[in-house]
Amino acid sequence: MWAGAFLASGLGCASAYADNVYTVGLGLGAAPRYEGSNEYRLIGGPLFSAEFGNGFFISPLRGGAGYGHTFSNGMFASFGLDYDLGRTDSKRFDLPGSDHLKGMGRIPGSLVGALQVGMPVYGAAVLSVTLDAPMTNRDRGLSGHIDLSVPVYKAGKHLVSVSPSLHFGSRKYTQTFYGVTDAQAANSQFRPYTTKAGFDRASVAVSWEYEISPSWSVNSTVAVTRLLGDSANSPIVQSKQSFVGLAALKYRF
Repeated sequence: MWAGAFLASGLGCASAYADNVYTVGLGLGAAPRYEGSNEYRLIGGPLFSAEFGNGFFISPLRGGAGYGHTFSNGMFASFGLDYDLGRTDSKRFDLPGSDHLKGMGRIPGSLVGALQVGMPVYGAAVLSVTLDAPMTNRDRGLSGHIDLSVPVYKAGKHLVSVSPSLHFGSRKYTQTFYGVTDAQAANSQFRPYTTKAGFDRASVAVSWEYEISPSWSVNSTVAVTRLLGDSANSPIVQSKQSFVGLAALKYRF
């Protein structure tokens, strides 16, 4: 979810370009091994996004590959398809997960459809709502997030943005990622635990972008996340609060 921060200075804002615009880059950072973990893993690698003049896009920021449209009043809507990796119950380099979850089993990856709508709310601030629906492995449930992107400082080649976000999930979603079934309890160290639908986490990200030239820029993002409600009280949670740090070099053409 954080790869998009490498490729744009604001969250949830649909771009409207008359021509095709491509962005490539290389990023590196650290994130929790899973939501609720007190262990961290390296993330990063090559980055790519494309905004086409006809409204189609390829971008982790906007839900993978899809189509978006910006209306004359500034409101926008988009639909994209992306892939979520799921979670393992062992410590792996390539997937989220931890040995702490041993016996919980694998949450399989899923093709996810992301429907996003948003609008400017004050000045350059943008509010958006995104609904994420699994197209495969649908038992994992629905989720979504409400995002606000606020540029707080812009001077010369510097741009600083603050982006608070609220994430929510259906009962199936929170049970999948934070609950413990009787079968999982029998195979792991955790007691059975049942969750309800609702907001499961809140986060605030601060992003700084520096424009080296019209084409080159560097971006860094630091975010803090706090688990909420039933999710925060899950027996699999080691820490209710976690941090993410990212940095990237980008080239746009």
